[in-house]
Amino acid sequence: MKFLIRADASVAIGTGHVMRCLALAKSLIISGREVVFVFQQMPDHLVEKIKQIGCIPFYLNSKYPIGSIEDAVYVSSKVNNAFQNGFDWMIIDHYQISDIWEKEMSRIAKKLLVIDDLANRAHICNILLDQNLYEISDSRYNELTNNAKQLIGPSYALLRDEFHLERQKVKTRSGAIQRVLVTFGGTDPTNETLKSLYALDKEGLLDSNLDFDILVGQSYAHLNELRKIVDSKKRLSLHIQSNSVAAIMNKADLAICSGGTLTWERYCMGLPGLVIAVAENQIHNAIMGEKLGIDRFLGFHSDVSDGHIVNNLKDYEGDLKNNSLTAFNIVDGRGVEKVIKNLEDTI
Repeated sequence: MKFLIRADASVAIGTGHVMRCLALAKSLIISGREVVFVFQQMPDHLVEKIKQIGCIPFYLNSKYPIGSIEDAVYVSSKVNNAFQNGFDWMIIDHYQISDIWEKEMSRIAKKLLVIDDLANRAHICNILLDQNLYEISDSRYNELTNNAKQLIGPSYALLRDEFHLERQKVKTRSGAIQRVLVTFGGTDPTNETLKSLYALDKEGLLDSNLDFDILVGQSYAHLNELRKIVDSKKRLSLHIQSNSVAAIMNKADLAICSGGTLTWERYCMGLPGLVIAVAENQIHNAIMGEKLGIDRFLGFHSDVSDGHIVNNLKDYEGDLKNNSLTAFNIVDGRGVEKVIKNLEDTI
């Protein structure tokens, strides 16, 4: 089978859409499928990742607004000219794309899988995937799809295979916090990383008996400033675009972090967090995590003060063992495997 993926990444968009699609693409390629990855925006280092896993990168260079009918016609024509005989599946992971664009894709793909978590626009697809956690999960898309099969919930979270493998070695968390992970995704557009570190440093926590892992992507815009503070402290370790994210999470007792895809990576490793939402679409997950007793939601980034970060770490009231176990039981790390089975069964 041949697969076509459409997603973008940038400082504003973040890297989550692309990273989860790459997790799916890698597994498809390992099992002998051909995968083409089309994009309008993509940092060079992610283009290299696309190539490294054996995926074919294809730059669109459309002059039309993403998601418009003009853009859809342009994309279907350009892809059709470059790749003859079409595709069995097209996978779309983009907040600017809806049924208008998806309908045109029937010219180049037999079936469509749409990945969404906003439920704010209509879709024409065969399968709709939303990996977020909801109290009522079976009705959000009923009026927004053409009777598509719905794969809802974090059991379908598209995580890289490193998470399933590292999960077999996950540690039991209990007692005092000894190691803290600070991470706000690949780009951290609101710079919560440095905000958190400076807040902790003012209270002397970076010179305490706590160890800190700082995890950022290659697209993080403040690397030089971050390196200075890491170099000045003995118990800070910096990880840039790491290929061992699961292992880093496994070592930590608690995370200071954003929401989004990062949530399901943490849960697979049983890692509770102090969560700061850096985008509106992260608020729901953060609230759900707090309701379940796993995380503490500190609020939307612009509303979170230095004192809020410091006090929640110093006076952490969570039960690490129970919080960790609850998270661990929500995400099993086999989401890619389950989604591929649904793709095969549907075709």
